[in-house]
Amino acid sequence: MPKSPFKFLDSYTKEDRDIFFGRDREIEELYQKVFESKILLVSGVSGTGKSSLIQCGLSNKFEDSDWLPINIRRGTDINTSLWEGISKFTLTKVKQGDKHLVKQLQSLYLDHFKPIYLIFDQFEELFIFGSKEERQEFIKDIKEIVDADIQCRLIFVVRDEYLAWVIEFEREIPTFLANRIRIEKMTWVNAKQVIEEPCKVHGIEVEEGLAETILGKLSPESTEVELTYLQVLLDKMYRLSQLHTPSSSPVKSADAE
Repeated sequence: MPKSPFKFLDSYTKEDRDIFFGRDREIEELYQKVFESKILLVSGVSGTGKSSLIQCGLSNKFEDSDWLPINIRRGTDINTSLWEGISKFTLTKVKQGDKHLVKQLQSLYLDHFKPIYLIFDQFEELFIFGSKEERQEFIKDIKEIVDADIQCRLIFVVRDEYLAWVIEFEREIPTFLANRIRIEKMTWVNAKQVIEEPCKVHGIEVEEGLAETILGKLSPESTEVELTYLQVLLDKMYRLSQLHTPSSSPVKSADAE
């Protein structure tokens, strides 16, 4: 079976540029805001595609020579993950026992001569699972990075319901909440692009009116769409169409019933 043009529950990555649609305005706003301050806070409810916007949309706005993205998830400790994430990209290794974060970032910049972007995805995990001591150490490190004269920017991606917790950072870093963007749910107009455009890219026939039928079933009382449900449904429909029509790939409106 050919690879599905839909991502199911996976986030889009830089390599998915040809099938990522419906977020042109948000991508442009992200790109503008990331230069306004050393810190950018990206928020939104779960399932709005925040990670995909950064990993695919924003990533493809940059030339490879213009940014060095380092993606960091908390894991068991965000401070350890931060250090390990940076260390993976450094060519000049720090001396044993000299774990100074700013020095390591300076060395990393000299290794690659690219502005560094530390991307903290699912940042709410620090508040859900982290201890007070872990947060305090992390705040101290982030403050040092912000205050240092280095080519490094920080992007924090967090669910709306944990925004209030970020105030803990603002006490030590007054600009922490100054540069923000909230990612809204996708509208029907843009969701039609999510359905139709990847099909065009992959040469898949789509019956007229199918997109409206799908969106009407997913969001009968709203003009906004749950992207997670949409991606799961589209992937399922594609796989069913491949089973029923192995010689071609039409996606029929009956599959949405």
